[in-house]
This record gives sequence, C-alpha cells and structure tokens, in this order.
Amino acid sequence: MKKIILSSVLFLSQLATAQTLVWGNTFDTPADLQGWTFHDLNNNSNGWLQGQNIYHNGTSMVYGTAGVLRHSINLVPTGNASGFLAENDWIISPQIDLTNTAGTITLAAYIGRQRTTHTTLGRDLYIYVSTPQKAVPELSDFQAMTVDTAGNELPSPYKIQVGGSDNPFPTDLTQFVQDLVDISAFAGKKIYIGLWSNRKPNSNNIQNINIDEIAIYASAFLGTKDVKTKKNLTQIAENPVKETLKLKLNPELKEKTAVVSIYNVAAQKVITAQYSQSINVAELSAGTYIAEITDGKTTERLKFIKK
Repeated sequence: MKKIILSSVLFLSQLATAQTLVWGNTFDTPADLQGWTFHDLNNNSNGWLQGQNIYHNGTSMVYGTAGVLRHSINLVPTGNASGFLAENDWIISPQIDLTNTAGTITLAAYIGRQRTTHTTLGRDLYIYVSTPQKAVPELSDFQAMTVDTAGNELPSPYKIQVGGSDNPFPTDLTQFVQDLVDISAFAGKKIYIGLWSNRKPNSNNIQNINIDEIAIYASAFLGTKDVKTKKNLTQIAENPVKETLKLKLNPELKEKTAVVSIYNVAAQKVITAQYSQSINVAELSAGTYIAEITDGKTTERLKFIKK
C-alpha cells in the first residue's frame, strides 16, 4: 500500500517540521522507470527491475500485488539466477533537481523483505552531484564512490535500512517499513542517486530487497515566501477535480503576475499557465498532483486529486 507520495506533505517527528514533496517515484508501472539506467555487469540477466514484490508465503516464493523497484537473486519466484554469487548490478536515477530547496532535505523510502530470515535490509545510496563541467555522470563515477585507492570497499554515508529492534518489520511480509535519510547536504544542487547490488560476503549491500516508494521532501524553498497563516490562502474550490482546477487566489499574490505550475508525483512539471480562476486540466490522467502558485515573491503549493 502506497503511503509516502499519496501525501504532499510529510510530517517528521524526528525533525519536528513539515516537509513538502520535491520528487518521488511509486514504481507502480514499468513507465515509472523511464529515465533510469540499468547495468547488469555480471551479465546473468538478473538485476534491478520494476515489478510485483516477491516474498515467501511460508511454502514458496510468490509474487505480491505491490508495484516495486526490486532486486532479487530470483528471476522468478520459482528459480535462481545463474552466477548470482558474483552479482554486480547498478540502477541510476534520472537527474533530481534540488536547486530550489533549502533547510532540511529528507529522502523517505518504504522497504519490504522477501523472507522472514531477512531481519535487516538496506541499500547504500551513492549520490553524484552535477557540475558545470560534468552535469551527467557515467557508471564509472558511481563505481569510484564504492572503493578507495587501494580497492577497499567504502560504505556510503547515505543508506536506506529497515529491520532490527529500532525499526522492525511487521510479521506480514507483504508490508513495507519506512526509513528516513537526511540528505540536506545536497540542498541547492542537482543530483543522481545510484543503488548498487553485489553479492560479496560482508559487503555494504545485500540482495532480496523490495522498494515500494522513494520520495524527497524539503522544509524550505529558495526565493519564496512561505505563507504561514491560515487566512487568505489560495484555495481549490472543488477537490477532487474533473476537468477544471478552480482556484480562489490568496490576496497576497498579485493576480496579474501569478503563474500556476502543476506537478505530478514524480515532481515533473506537466502544466504551466498564467493564473486564472479556472485552469484546464482535462488532459491530465487520474492521480494526485501539486499545484504551485507564485508571483515571484510569494509561493503556495496545494495538493489536488484529478478524477
């Protein structure tokens, strides 16, 4: 069951603040991996993929019903991949634009296990920062993060990990557990995230992981004025929305210069228009969206559901 991206705001007790969705992926369909790159370096046709979660039902490995990003030694629940002892697979995200973010930046992930024996599951996140000299990384840039000059493996300081006494899994293997990672060091930057799967003993990474969702949230945004009062806010007249997004503008926003941008749950801008009391959204598919209204000085973000 999806829990992160269905809400545009994440309330973190650990951080004592509310955070707004910047980027996310639910991995519901193969289309959700558009822009991601894959590397099966041991050439055994096993690696990262989008599909149904895999878990052991007490008798055998079976498919669940959740769409996930998955890595497993099982090509299908009933078979193993040849050469999995030398597993060496990467998946690298599209560019994630955090240039407008500030404050606390949090990566949230929901992790599921495949067997009851998998008491702790984790994955190092290797994060590449784009530069004017090299905006788009190569696989070798990520591989360089995993070892030192002597060839010794280096754990990433950023890791999603669940299980154990502090963050236990539920008994039901079809359920997922949240983990939060502070990536505030990357505020104001454009980044790529690489996940590595290998099969070396005592390595930094492990197999058999189901990732139900990944999302990034920020507590502040550069160049914007957050409206903290509940009075005179922009409002959505009708929500869920059918064909027209009807807005009642906050008086603090200048109507003549206000622009409305609409983002999907992957933080992709799908519509941009000058402010109007009625914005045509008929072309959007059903789902959850964020409407951002700004006049250059004041910015508000509202969640709505398109029928």
